[in-house]
Amino acid sequence: MDKTPDTQQGSKEFLARSALYDAVSFKNAFTQSVMLFIQHHLDEIGAEYWTMHFGSPKPSAEQIIDKLELDEHAFLSAEGLTEEDIAYHENHLDFMLPAGASQYVLCVSFENGQVYEISMES
Repeated sequence: MDKTPDTQQGSKEFLARSALYDAVSFKNAFTQSVMLFIQHHLDEIGAEYWTMHFGSPKPSAEQIIDKLELDEHAFLSAEGLTEEDIAYHENHLDFMLPAGASQYVLCVSFENGQVYEISMES
């Protein structure tokens, strides 16, 4: 059965979030990038933000991952984009803190349908 683009996107988002959770639950190749993103923001953003959006002045890594928002670039229309742009956006999902609290995102990159890299990007 063919997947629609929305189903494919949902599947990639599920895989990406699973990789983020695995990175904080189990030490793996992605742990350093994910924890750098989390610790940087815990250090730089005031307790008021965390309390308002997470219910705690210092939420756990899992709580932060749970509330990360998928950047809408993933859902851009193909109109005006090159094939290279489309391929890039289909294989890179950016997750950001709620309310645009930071210029940084966690970028989850895919190759052949599998997560192959997680990095902190601006």
